[in-house]
Amino acid sequence: MKLIYKDLQHGEIKLMPENLDDIWHLYNLIEKDDLVRSITYRSIEQKDDKIRSKKSEKKKLKLGIEVKEIEFHEFSDRLRIHGIIKEGPQDLGSFHTLNISAEKMDKISIIKKEWKYYHINRIEEAVKNRNQDILTFVSLDEETATVAVLRQSGIQLIAEIKSNHTGKMYESIDRTNEYYGNIFSIIKINNTENSPLVIVGPGFVKEHFMKFLNEKINDMKYEILVRGTGNSGLNGIQEAIKSGIIDRITKENRVVFETQMIEKLFEEIKKDGLIAFGEDKVYECLKNGAVDRFLLTDSMVRTKKGEEMLNLSKQNNSNFTIINTIHEAGKKLEAIGGFAAFLRFKV
Repeated sequence: MKLIYKDLQHGEIKLMPENLDDIWHLYNLIEKDDLVRSITYRSIEQKDDKIRSKKSEKKKLKLGIEVKEIEFHEFSDRLRIHGIIKEGPQDLGSFHTLNISAEKMDKISIIKKEWKYYHINRIEEAVKNRNQDILTFVSLDEETATVAVLRQSGIQLIAEIKSNHTGKMYESIDRTNEYYGNIFSIIKINNTENSPLVIVGPGFVKEHFMKFLNEKINDMKYEILVRGTGNSGLNGIQEAIKSGIIDRITKENRVVFETQMIEKLFEEIKKDGLIAFGEDKVYECLKNGAVDRFLLTDSMVRTKKGEEMLNLSKQNNSNFTIINTIHEAGKKLEAIGGFAAFLRFKV
């Protein structure tokens, strides 16, 4: 994310999303009743019925809309912001939808009555990680390979490749090389230079694929890590993240951090440790100053209760982490009520 302009006295921050993660950050920043300004396209006002019967011409213009609804589809390349036109050369009071795209690098101004500290933290995180390398995974067995990338917002599935092999892979070298070649083609398209590559899966197929890569590429331009997992596919990737084997090359990845946080939480739940979960229990602990770190899902941040609890967290000098419900860690927290906390002492 690129920070273009910041004037908290007048409640305005202008940003430019540069990748898919930034679109996700914007989704978590923009709220109902915010004023959002951006360049958009809208039909030109028609002057008579004869012109009106023709296909409407779209005109490029800058509008400010009061947000009523915001949509983010998982791993889509755009954010849809629907609201009422409050600023612009035409159609004031009408509804319009802004489509914000990282691919087009659309600049967007967000005007809030009050910027919360967790909004500012999110912007600082997005700006800090704007040049962070994307981690590519290949999770494979003898039959199927899954290629995915680890972003700040979650694990994005890129492709699934079938080996189309009926017997053991080593029985047909040509078919195996074709399978590995198809995987390699996907990696070349999606993996940038100097970005790490992690190969995981059960058995010895991952080592065979690594040998294929070494023979195919004379000058390896990115770090490669090979690790065994009990599963292949997306489950194998989740297993690798939970195990901590990629920590060295993903020191600041949000998904890794959130996954480890939730795994630690459930370990403490099993042994009745210094934790609390569920809205009522966590709220009580926050009021009593017992919370060391407060956890809540991104969907709960948008509720009045979530905002109230975040304010309590700030008042009592508790750390907080907002967990994304797109990936597995967020879904696990959502399943136990969307709120949890690591405690300083039992309440």
